[in-house]
Amino acid sequence: MDQKYAEFIGVDSVYYALITADTDSAYTAGTPQYLAPVAEIAGEPEVNNKTTYYDNAAANNYVTEGKTELKVTVANVPAQLMATLLGKAYDAASGRVYDSGQANPPKVALGFRFAMGQDKARYYWFLAGTFSGGAEEATTKTSDVDEKTYTLTFTAVTTAFKWTVNTVLTSLKRTFADTSDSAFDPTGWFTQVQTPSTTVAPSAVSLSTIVPADGAASVARTSTIVLTFNNKIASEAITLINSTSGDTVVFTKAWDTAGKVLTITPSATLAATTKFIVAIAGVVDVYGQALAANGKDFTTAA
Repeated sequence: MDQKYAEFIGVDSVYYALITADTDSAYTAGTPQYLAPVAEIAGEPEVNNKTTYYDNAAANNYVTEGKTELKVTVANVPAQLMATLLGKAYDAASGRVYDSGQANPPKVALGFRFAMGQDKARYYWFLAGTFSGGAEEATTKTSDVDEKTYTLTFTAVTTAFKWTVNTVLTSLKRTFADTSDSAFDPTGWFTQVQTPSTTVAPSAVSLSTIVPADGAASVARTSTIVLTFNNKIASEAITLINSTSGDTVVFTKAWDTAGKVLTITPSATLAATTKFIVAIAGVVDVYGQALAANGKDFTTAA
């Protein structure tokens, strides 16, 4: 049998991403995060058919589609993550979730993969929806293991934002594709929520420029250091080191609104005729891509 008709025989790679904007003017989502080990995903859209009759015969049939409810059965969900997905209060200091009984789940996107046949797969992203929790149960231990799983319900709706798809401006509920289709490249599918705006995998994170330039001499002792990256940065551990003393320079950091340009401002005038090293470490972009640790240096003026 042609593999494009293969049965679904597995499910894995369940990710979620918090939706940061879904309006008439913009759709943006955070970096996808792993949700939990998954046992089963099942669901179907809410579909209604309306047939109209004329001249004693069925003349037209109208089909409308509403929400889609997905039952996502996982091994378990950590308490902190459950608080995030269900909109509960989490106290980081005590590690406790405080549940008021009031549902306030954030809007999220949900991605996962179905295995098809021997070596094919179907990849999914539902672009907007909310989670609700299921039963939490456990039974006493006996001579047999009686494991209990946890089921989340994901209710998917269409986005407020509209894309142009085949010349038509439209909202979207989901994006999916099969690896049996030669046009589909799954590379980077879970690094960002997939929409018509993200058909190309994001560029590998890199440092585009640094000022002062690497190896620069006679740099003013009151200079700031400006690093520009090609992608928006999610986290970093960049430091400035006096190479003569080995001390870390005290400074402040400021990012531009796009999250790509970092300005480092030393808290005091830098030492004269001294080499300083900008230690670039821990840089991870919003797609989860890490930049290899490296260093740039410059030497101050007299």
